[in-house]
Amino acid sequence: MHLADEGLPDGTVRDAEPTALRVLRMAEHARRTLVAGFTSVRDVGGRDHIEFGVRDAARAGLIHTPRLTLAGKIVSQTTAGARMWRGMYREADGPWDVVKAVREQVAMGADVIKLMATGAVLAPGHERPGAAQLSADELRAAVETAHGLGVHVAAHAHGIGGIRAAVDAGVDTIEHGTHLHEDRTVARAMAKRGVFLVPTLKALAYIADPPGPGIPDEIVAKARERRTDRDATFRAAIEEGVPIAMGTDAATPFNRHGENAEELALMVELGMTTAQAIAAASSVAARAIRSDDAGRVEAGKHADLAIWDGDPLADITVLRSAPRAVYLAGVRFA
Repeated sequence: MHLADEGLPDGTVRDAEPTALRVLRMAEHARRTLVAGFTSVRDVGGRDHIEFGVRDAARAGLIHTPRLTLAGKIVSQTTAGARMWRGMYREADGPWDVVKAVREQVAMGADVIKLMATGAVLAPGHERPGAAQLSADELRAAVETAHGLGVHVAAHAHGIGGIRAAVDAGVDTIEHGTHLHEDRTVARAMAKRGVFLVPTLKALAYIADPPGPGIPDEIVAKARERRTDRDATFRAAIEEGVPIAMGTDAATPFNRHGENAEELALMVELGMTTAQAIAAASSVAARAIRSDDAGRVEAGKHADLAIWDGDPLADITVLRSAPRAVYLAGVRFA
């Protein structure tokens, strides 16, 4: 997810606001997520590093947020996307510049590095989601640097060429993975190596079929072109045993914080059992963010618990309602 943004059809409309106001919005987005029952989140692209201050405030007890795993700025080649999402990208060209960009994020406090292995759906129309971006050498340099510094690596990747290059480079998670179904050998490699797929079904759904106006037609068209691929990839990943972790990409158009559980319903619609979907949002997701202390109810783990009325194993949509209670480290927050 992206806590600094809020799911507006045009993410640039807040760019003129004071930083202080964006910080307060970010804290509110985090609060909504926590009271919806999600006690750990991974932010894979903030704005001007303000997310690190929000995490510091939460640790100091000034605000209430889920546990935050942060990426800082997204490391990408020079790209049109950086113009649209100001303060979210660290553009880098060539392996040494990529190494420096990774080191900068870790120096700020990043737990994970986010790479752009392909173009993005939400970038201006001439940037194609299927086109590879960072080169194989750049990807390897980023992964080697991040892993050497003890942080894991997430790769935004839609097209199969970019997915393949990212997996070959040793990334830990593939975000979106839209065209993975086009090469089952890559999916099998992910399953064998334990590379997680974070399919973000909800994000593409709301761009392809927006519930309101405001998304440029060219971006809607890019999303609609990939909807069938998204579904085919999700089913292929299940069949090949790829570990699937739940993520929403919240802050994309109409994809709002606190409505995260809608992703679980989509996962079940596309073939997961309810138990698998719950695991994708708990034990599997904990492994994806490298947390040994979250995701299971066991002695010695974080006492992060959410309690709902109803049986989500019988009806996963139960989790879309407000939980009866939410506990973080044994302390009730909702």
